[in-house]
Amino acid sequence: MNKRSSPLKGATRRENTRDAQPLKRDQYLSFSFKYFKDCDDVGQSLATWADENLLGPFIAKLHHISTVNITELQTQKSVTNYKNFPPTDKTYFSCPSDLDKDENWGVIRNIGGQKQRVAGFLRDNIFYIVFLDRDHKFWPSEN
Repeated sequence: MNKRSSPLKGATRRENTRDAQPLKRDQYLSFSFKYFKDCDDVGQSLATWADENLLGPFIAKLHHISTVNITELQTQKSVTNYKNFPPTDKTYFSCPSDLDKDENWGVIRNIGGQKQRVAGFLRDNIFYIVFLDRDHKFWPSEN
């Protein structure tokens, strides 16, 4: 008589169960356009930035940021972390319905000039680019 062992349990993968790890100070940023809003409204489209010769400085800034650790980026003030989406009385933008205001929102600064910004949020070590902000309207400075 042949003894059989108990059947193998099905290997099921639990998705989205891994807890987000805090960003380590010596990590580098990567970028994603997964949630990018490529339209001309308060923000601008890639085509508009191309027409205004802002894509070259934008790509150069992304290259620079990807080669410098997070501590140095904060020292250089290349990236500003606001923690949440700006309050409605502090921004011209509105949070997209497919995103959460409580994400780790911030901007990439100094892209070919003082005003240009790229707004998005940070999750793990990925900066999700959401808006191109030529006119510094995501969280304008008070003068």
